[in-house]
Amino acid sequence: MRPGARPLALAGALAFAFAGGVLGPVAAAAPPPIAPGERPVEGSPEAELWYGMARAEQDLRGLPQRERDAALNAYVQEVLCRVAGPHCGDLRLYVVRTPEFNASMAPNGATLVFTGALLRLRTEDELAMLLGHEFAHYRQRHALRQWQAGKRSSAALGTVGLATVGAGVGIVGGVAELAGAAGLSGYSREHEREADALGAGFAIAAGYAPDAGLALWERLAREEAATVGQRRHRVFASHPETGDRIDAHRRLAAAATAPPSEALRARRERYQAAIAPFLDGWLAEELDRRRYAASIQSIGELHAEAPPTWRGRTAHYLGEAYRRRGGDGDAARAAALHAEAVTAPDAPPAAFREHGYALRAAGDQAGARAALAHYLALRPDAPDRAFVERDLEALPP
Repeated sequence: MRPGARPLALAGALAFAFAGGVLGPVAAAAPPPIAPGERPVEGSPEAELWYGMARAEQDLRGLPQRERDAALNAYVQEVLCRVAGPHCGDLRLYVVRTPEFNASMAPNGATLVFTGALLRLRTEDELAMLLGHEFAHYRQRHALRQWQAGKRSSAALGTVGLATVGAGVGIVGGVAELAGAAGLSGYSREHEREADALGAGFAIAAGYAPDAGLALWERLAREEAATVGQRRHRVFASHPETGDRIDAHRRLAAAATAPPSEALRARRERYQAAIAPFLDGWLAEELDRRRYAASIQSIGELHAEAPPTWRGRTAHYLGEAYRRRGGDGDAARAAALHAEAVTAPDAPPAAFREHGYALRAAGDQAGARAALAHYLALRPDAPDRAFVERDLEALPP
C-alpha cells in the first residue's frame, strides 16, 4: 500500500459510516477525487478554473489582509499536512486577517483560513476538523462539480460577491476570488454533508479527537442562538442545519476512540501558544464588526476557558463588547470586567483607561485618577493622551 493510502482508506471507512448512518445519502462523486500531484488536462474546463485561481493566488500574496507571521502559517500548514496526507505538497496555506468564522480551499489547492475562525477554535483538534472539511471539498472537486452544474462560471470568478464579509470587513482581489471559487459563497448542502463526513474521517485518521467537531459546532450554535433575529452568518447559510450537524458529530464521537488525554492537552497548549501573540489584534477586530451579541457570546466563552495568561485581555475585550453595546445593565457588566482585567498581568493598557472612567462614574475620584495615570504611564504615546490628561486635570486632587 502506497504511503498515505492507509489513512485515506480509514478516513473513507469512517466517512461511509458517518454519512450513511448520520447525514443521509451523499451524491456520487463525478468526476473522481483528485489524486496527489494531479494536474488538470490542458484545455479542459478544470484547467481554465485553475488558471483563474493561479492569478487570484498571485494577487493574494501581495494583499495587506494576509497574516504573514511565518510561525503561525507554518503551524497551520503543519496541521493541514497531517490531515491531507499525501496531498500535502499540493496545498498552500494563507492565514487571512478577517474576523469571520470561515476557511476555504480553492480548486488549485490555495487554502485560506480566516483569523475569525482561529479565534473561535480552542484546540489543534478542532483546527484539524475544520481543515479536514475544506480538504474534503478540494479532494472531491466540489467547486468544479458545482461550476459544471451551472452554479459557477468563469466570468463570475473575477466578480465573486464577497466585497464585504461581516460588518465592514473588505475582502478584495485574490482573497475574494479564491474564497468564492472555493465555495465560500455557497456549496450545496449535499457537498457540505459529504465534506463533513470525509473531513471528519481525515482528521480522525490523522489521530485527532473524534469529538472535536462536536465541540466546535456546539460552540458555533450557541453563537448563532445569541444572534436570533439578526443577519445570519454565512457559515450557516449553505451548511447543513446546525442541529443536524451536531447530531452527526455526536454520533461520530460516540462511535470512535478518543486519543489519550495527555495528547489532547499537549495539542491544546500548542494551539494556545500558536495564537497567543495575535490575541489582542484579533479580539479588537472582532469588536470592529459591531455585532456585539455574537461577540459577547464568543468572547465570553473564550474568557471562561482562557488560560491565566490570557484572562486580562479576554476580560477587557468582553468588557468592551458590553460597553459598546450599551444595553440595560451593560455599563455595570463592563465595569466589573475592566476591574477584573486590571488585576491580571496581561491587562492591556486600555483596560486601565476604561477602569478609570468606570471608577469616575461610580464616584471614586482617587481610584479614577490612579487608573487613568497608570494608563498614560503604560501608553506615553497614546493617541487620546490629550483628552485623558484633560479629564485627569478635571478630577479633584
